[in-house]
Amino acid sequence: MSNSYQLNNLPPELWYTIVLFLPNRDIKSLRLVSKQLCDSVELRLQRVFLSANPLNIKVFRAIADHEKFRHQISEIIWDDARFARGPPASDVIHPEEGLYLPVTDASDEETEEAFRLRRHDDSEAEGPPNWEVYESDIDYGDPDDEFADPALQLRASTNFKGQNCPLWFKAACVNNIENLFMRREKLNSTEAWHQKFKNEKKLGKAALSMSESWEIYRALLREQADVLAGNYDREAFLYGLERFPALKKVTVTPAAHGVPFAPLYHSPMIRSFPEGFNYPIPRGWPTSTTEQPEDEIAFPWQRVDERHKEKWRAFRIITRALAHQKSNVVELILEARQLYTGINCTIFDEPCEEHENLLTILTKPGFCRLDLSLMFGGRGSDAENWKTFRDGRLRETLSVMEDLEEFNFYTSGLDRCYEYGDPPIGINPVSLERIFPIEKWSKLRHFALSRFIVRQTDLVTFLSKLPETVQSVELSFLVFIDHGSSWHYFLEEMRLKMREKTLWPGRRPSVVIGNERYYLLLGGATWIEKAVDKFLYEDGENPFHEPPRERVKKEVGRVKDAFDPYF
Repeated sequence: MSNSYQLNNLPPELWYTIVLFLPNRDIKSLRLVSKQLCDSVELRLQRVFLSANPLNIKVFRAIADHEKFRHQISEIIWDDARFARGPPASDVIHPEEGLYLPVTDASDEETEEAFRLRRHDDSEAEGPPNWEVYESDIDYGDPDDEFADPALQLRASTNFKGQNCPLWFKAACVNNIENLFMRREKLNSTEAWHQKFKNEKKLGKAALSMSESWEIYRALLREQADVLAGNYDREAFLYGLERFPALKKVTVTPAAHGVPFAPLYHSPMIRSFPEGFNYPIPRGWPTSTTEQPEDEIAFPWQRVDERHKEKWRAFRIITRALAHQKSNVVELILEARQLYTGINCTIFDEPCEEHENLLTILTKPGFCRLDLSLMFGGRGSDAENWKTFRDGRLRETLSVMEDLEEFNFYTSGLDRCYEYGDPPIGINPVSLERIFPIEKWSKLRHFALSRFIVRQTDLVTFLSKLPETVQSVELSFLVFIDHGSSWHYFLEEMRLKMREKTLWPGRRPSVVIGNERYYLLLGGATWIEKAVDKFLYEDGENPFHEPPRERVKKEVGRVKDAFDPYF
């Protein structure tokens, strides 16, 4: 009582200062201390979450119905990752078009024993799928050893052995533990054993059992199916467009669940998960992961069925709604967060509803920001892979944004191995000016290009033509196709052009470079900004070694993990 009394008697100015440093989840706890604090400490509700989950929808609608909070909402974040019923097990031929599309033969109702019997039927099989984990008499070592392999500890624990759930689910949970601690060790070995790491390590043997996690996961699957059958997420979004007058931004992402025990967004659904809940991380858009080994192929949009198009459910719902319903939305974020995925690029190849809706949104006066993640490539020739960029339809679409201030462009790339090895042979990249109509973007302040194949000279020429309003440029995970080109020589050419006054004369836009070549870990990269600016504008050293090393120099840049908010 005395502590509560002392808290209540703090000056309002001090409370205001304290609350500025607290996230909303802590502010909620603080408001529960007393009625006085509840009345004086306000929530900072500026964004709401939506997905195919009833709890997210319930909270979304509650805020939309609140006469005070609904006026504060400026952003909707839609988690477009749906829980999988099982791993894609094989490819089948599309009955009409001859396209290869992944299917799932695992069921959320299937027990582990039934699963084993079904997979054991084929005596001629070369072996079990790589995600099928078998219990055996393998010596996993001492489960209490602080330095033991965490994934082996999980397999040795009673939480794993004898649990009644499908093997693909077990395998995904083991893979989660393996990936979690690989991230810790690779990204920062000096902090790999701090207290947070030790606490997470215990989750491998002291978390929920596989049976408990499986039951929670099955409930989530059933709830998700109910939402999808009733289109309740779509109806909630339409309701939000009517009830949020300050809404300016809509974000769609398949990466909301982040990495195990470290979600990218703490939506109401994710916050409701019990501590130690281990489950296959859903990604939504086609992307290749150990538990969901799906090809990242941009099948022709006009030739695939509705089942395949529904992988981008939120994108389709949002663009249709924003194109036909009045709103104040002027920012659209299609965020892959360094996943090798994106919106199917073939929607720009031929007329379709999705393209027409997107075009209507971008044409809106005042539309000022677009983050566009595209998935392209796959089986086929060079001409097919680059059709979206060669035929000019993408450029025509982007040219309607005359009020654009921020543009971030990301792709899945043709093949991830190009970033870590020699440049691809036979690829002839399209000139960047044929893709991006920068002459139309007279208000542009920020430009970002990520995971793309470029020519060094073309990139420098393109940058020299950016409007004078540009204040920052971000270039990440690019592959230089020119013989002998690299980040080192690219920066050398940039500085030379600046000295010759042919690149940004009288201006100093900040330049950020992201390089993940030597961090073979999804989301992990070195980001260089200060060293690049010192080299370009002052007398600093080039932050990259010369080929053949090409590495970022020691002590240059900052290593960041796009999926770990603690890193």
